[in-house]
Amino acid sequence: MSDFTIYSDDAAKVQRLMSAYQASVKAEYIVLCHRDGSIIAEVGSLGIDATPLAVLSTASFDSARQVGMMLGGENFQAVSFTGENRSIYIAPVDQALLLVQIFPSPKLPNRIEDFNRLLVEKLVDAVPAFTQNTSSLVR
Repeated sequence: MSDFTIYSDDAAKVQRLMSAYQASVKAEYIVLCHRDGSIIAEVGSLGIDATPLAVLSTASFDSARQVGMMLGGENFQAVSFTGENRSIYIAPVDQALLLVQIFPSPKLPNRIEDFNRLLVEKLVDAVPAFTQNTSSLVR
């Protein structure tokens, strides 16, 4: 488990930003997690325990990065999957965190990369500790 913590005021900012984003992109569920699978914030609901989703999403993202390195150093910025009823978009928030976004459609929203980038910028502005050294405590 991570030693990653944030102040309650920062957690409230993150929750507000993620809720507004969820409404704008019509996501069913969004989770901000540490790369070890620990959940930092979530909005929406899937009706399942989100911890395995966070852990598996982290593993999937890291696996895709390894595939990119095997292909000559490709630095994949995000990973997405589509199914019959849902789609998922996984993207980093710097080195330590990932945003996992579930959509209630087999197709991702248009310009999801742009919307995601804006959310990441707002999250980092709201809580600069998100981009600090992950070996130190964030307090």
